[in-house]
Amino acid sequence: SSGINAEYGDVLPENTGDWSDRATTIPGWNVVVYPQPGDVVAYNGVPAIVTSQNTSVTVIGGVVKESNWGFRLGHENAVVRRFVPKNIGPVTVVGPKRVRFSQRDAVVDTCSQ
Repeated sequence: SSGINAEYGDVLPENTGDWSDRATTIPGWNVVVYPQPGDVVAYNGVPAIVTSQNTSVTVIGGVVKESNWGFRLGHENAVVRRFVPKNIGPVTVVGPKRVRFSQRDAVVDTCSQ
């Protein structure tokens, strides 16, 4: 196997409801408080990908739609998860930096001004 399955084994969620269950551990996907683009926000068993502040993309009725899913009034209990590869530790960036990630390490370059 390749990709996430090769790194974490066969441990991906069995159903979409797992994404919105804060008590379910999904290896590589940490529950976070402040959503960022690329995170997964899930509410009531429906996951979506965060695209910008208060906006996400999900499939509704077989159609891909960008909306405020997961951020609407009443969605206060939505669960947000961020993928963190286990081979990359925390990276602290101070000042204008550009971070590049590879499978095994992180490289931080100073941006030219």
